[in-house]
Amino acid sequence: MPQTMLTVRGNLGANPDYLPEKTMEDGVILPAKLQAVVYENRRVRTADGGWTDDPRGPVKTTVQLFGNAADTVRRIDMRQGDPVIAGGNLADPAAFTSSRDGQPDARNVINAQWLVYDSILYQRRKERERAAVPQSEDEISAVQPDGDES
Repeated sequence: MPQTMLTVRGNLGANPDYLPEKTMEDGVILPAKLQAVVYENRRVRTADGGWTDDPRGPVKTTVQLFGNAADTVRRIDMRQGDPVIAGGNLADPAAFTSSRDGQPDARNVINAQWLVYDSILYQRRKERERAAVPQSEDEISAVQPDGDES
């Protein structure tokens, strides 16, 4: 029976946690594990037909990678806020007590086969950062021709 693959797209909520491969006393080898939380923004339609961020906040999904996939993603050195895309199979949800109101809560968990930068959003973010930085006089004169030339 085929398994359903899920894809999650958003920003890392914190730096990923990494646990290296470990050999237990009884000889059992635990594979390396990398765990990250991806925040997906929710948009809701307003009464006037526009869109706004959901007041409940983003959807948080825990992404886990094991073995070679965890080692590979660790070498990429992803950081909090980086735009990412992850894909894999749905795992058992992580149950916990909410720190806001003390009520039981849960979060979706994906056993991912891959976790990569969202290159389109990453590029857009870099372009916005470059546009926000004021240019020096030398950079401006290199782009604009002198007015003295005929």
